[in-house]
Amino acid sequence: LGAAAVWLKSQPNCNGKVGIVGTCSGGRHALLAASRAPGFDAAIDLWGGGVAPPPEQLTPKRPVAPIDYTKDLVVPLLGLFGNEDQNPPPDQVDRHEAELKRHGKVYEFHRYDNAGHGFFYYDRAAYRQQQAMDGWSKVVAWFEKYLR
Repeated sequence: LGAAAVWLKSQPNCNGKVGIVGTCSGGRHALLAASRAPGFDAAIDLWGGGVAPPPEQLTPKRPVAPIDYTKDLVVPLLGLFGNEDQNPPPDQVDRHEAELKRHGKVYEFHRYDNAGHGFFYYDRAAYRQQQAMDGWSKVVAWFEKYLR
């Protein structure tokens, strides 16, 4: 992903700034890329689960939780989460936010009542129009602020 960001920045129609965004596991991967790969200027995590798992969920294949890379985050991070989500549940979002604060990172987290996992997905039962519309406006504003 870092190489893709560097390549994008080299394109004549790019202003030299690149963002990364993902939903669900893609949100977790956006956070990881923004923490571990060079080249990004802003990141957005849309309800990325598995960022702050309890220690018993770590395995030999996954010995480190993404939250442990918070110290390495070098770009502004926007996070949008549903308060009824179970992956990530609100307590894990709380842990993630506390870690961002502890490391003095630039971030904004927004949480939505009456919204669960995937509340942007208009073709699913989880869709919540009001929350999605507000969330999309925050996504656009975030990238306008940090990528223009």
